[in-house]
Amino acid sequence: MFQYSNNNIKSVKLNINYDPSEPAFDEYVFCNNCTEYVFKYCSIHGPLLVIPDEKVPAKPSVPTIVPRAALTIPNTFVHLARSTIPGAGIGVFSTISLPRGVRFGPYQGLQTNGINSAYCWQIYDKNKRPSHVIDAMDANRSNWMRYVNCSRHWSEQNLIAYQYQGQIYYRTIKTIPKFTELLVFYGSEFANTLNINLKKYNDDTFYKYVIKKISDEGW
Repeated sequence: MFQYSNNNIKSVKLNINYDPSEPAFDEYVFCNNCTEYVFKYCSIHGPLLVIPDEKVPAKPSVPTIVPRAALTIPNTFVHLARSTIPGAGIGVFSTISLPRGVRFGPYQGLQTNGINSAYCWQIYDKNKRPSHVIDAMDANRSNWMRYVNCSRHWSEQNLIAYQYQGQIYYRTIKTIPKFTELLVFYGSEFANTLNINLKKYNDDTFYKYVIKKISDEGW
C-alpha cells in the first residue's frame, strides 16, 4: 500500500504493523496470487524474477555525452526511447514481453536528507519513519530507473514501486507486451505537479477521451 509525503516526492510504505520481535516491515513482499504479504518470497508461487542492471565498465566505449544511467539498462529486457506521453522526453520500453512478477532495481541515486528534485523516493526505517531520500537527479550518479515515467491512468500502469530491505524496487504487475512503455504511479502529491487529475485517474471515460485527443491531434 502506498503512502505519500506532503513534499511532492514519491513515497512507498507497506501497511504492516511492526513488532520488534518480527522482521522489519520491508522484509515482506506482496504476492499477487495469494493477495497477501509474505516474508521475502511466496513459498507457494515462488520468488520474483530478478533482473539486475547492466554492469558499466570503468571506461565505457561510448561518447561521454551518454550518461551512466543510460548504460545501466538491462537491454535484453528493456530499452530507452521517446516516451509515448507528450512532453515526457525519454521513456523505458520492453524489448521483449515481460510477465507479471519481474523485479527491477534497486533504484539508484544520491542519498540525501532533503528533497531536491522530482527524482526522489522516500526511504523509511524499521519503525516506518522517514529515514532518507534517494535522489536520481544526476544521470551520472543513478541508474536507468530514473527514466521510467508516471502513468496517467490506472490502465496504463504496469509497474508498482515498493521498499524492500531499505531500497526501492519496481515490479511488473501485469504482462507487458513487447515494445510497451513501462509506467509506474509516482503518487498523489507528485502526480499533481505533472497535471495528472487524480479524480480521473480511475475514470475509463476520461482516459478514452485523452487517448482519442492524442490520436486526433498527433501529440
